[in-house]
Amino acid sequence: MKVLVLGSGRMGTATTKDLIDSGVDVTVGDSSRENLNLCLDKVKNPRLETCEVNVGDRDSLTKLLKSGDFDVAVNSLPHALSVQALKAEVEAGVSAADLVFEPDQMTVRNKAKDKDVTIILGCGVAPGLVNILAGYGASKVNSVDRIHIYCGGLPQEPTPPLYYKVVFRLESVWAMYARRPRIVVNNEIREADALSGLETVEFTRTGKFEGFYTDGLSTLLYTLKENKKFRNIKEMFEKTLRYPGHIEKIKTLMECGLLDTDPIQVNEGKISPREFLTVLLAPKLELRDERDMLVMRVEVLGDNERNHYIFDLVDYYDKVGKVTSMARTTGYTASIVAQLIGMGKIEKKGIVYTEELGMSDMCRPILEQLSKRGIKIKGSHKETFSSLLLTNSTV
Repeated sequence: MKVLVLGSGRMGTATTKDLIDSGVDVTVGDSSRENLNLCLDKVKNPRLETCEVNVGDRDSLTKLLKSGDFDVAVNSLPHALSVQALKAEVEAGVSAADLVFEPDQMTVRNKAKDKDVTIILGCGVAPGLVNILAGYGASKVNSVDRIHIYCGGLPQEPTPPLYYKVVFRLESVWAMYARRPRIVVNNEIREADALSGLETVEFTRTGKFEGFYTDGLSTLLYTLKENKKFRNIKEMFEKTLRYPGHIEKIKTLMECGLLDTDPIQVNEGKISPREFLTVLLAPKLELRDERDMLVMRVEVLGDNERNHYIFDLVDYYDKVGKVTSMARTTGYTASIVAQLIGMGKIEKKGIVYTEELGMSDMCRPILEQLSKRGIKIKGSHKETFSSLLLTNSTV
């Protein structure tokens, strides 16, 4: 099997190393030779090839895809470049797993099916693994009543000024905070206020966190319309988890206009408050030698709320491999799914939602492979008057 990984940042490098460790031949492409060299240094395997490529140049990327004899591609790219990459991959007839989800990606839906390729969107941790678990829970009931998703990538030790460290891109964090999130109430998609829906969420091993609405339902909003199990759903949301006190600080920044994107005059030039804040805080919030963790919970209630499935994950920084938890849970999920595509195990063509994997017989091998990598999800099932654990408390 031969895989093209586009993007050699933290997530792309984690995906690349996992593919190489799985015996897959990998070419990693990036516009930055510096990033490619860092990836080579991290992976340290002669089977890894690299190439400089401008993903924004669709013709050039399509040519690379057609000439490389790739079985599948993995996109570990900023949101703005993802659509261009998918269009090139579909044109070249190469199936792909993409770490992010953007509504504009759906424009390749018909052509992907015509080209007989498989495209899996939002194939990281959130979106991605949380959708797989939501789909698995949905497969266990006749009708879905509620889906609650909670997920947060955090430093293991919270420190000022925001009790948070950036585990991907600070610009993406600001955008997530400022965006009005879409939630589902009584089978209708509604927009909630940014940073609303605040609640306390507790994990046995790690303590209490604050959860707030973010726009992370991704393809579940399409499944809502297309799958009859979701026909009478009462509630569906995704919430990001942070240490207590973080959101109050972010709200203060927003109230002061520091997350505004319209440029303002400063002396002889113009700059947006958000851009200024990013330059100012990025060095303070960058995850350096600190160790991170990922906390995640997915709840699915069905059959008039008689059946309640709960899936929990607490994952930590890999001290031996020096891989962040966010990169592990994101990159390894993408690697496993890409391998299943390359082996022909995922047969559906066109766009495949990650929750569909959870509803299919692909769920078990994905979770088994994650478990082999130390990413162990605890699952439980509660009925109205009884409680029982799923197989060995591990799904």
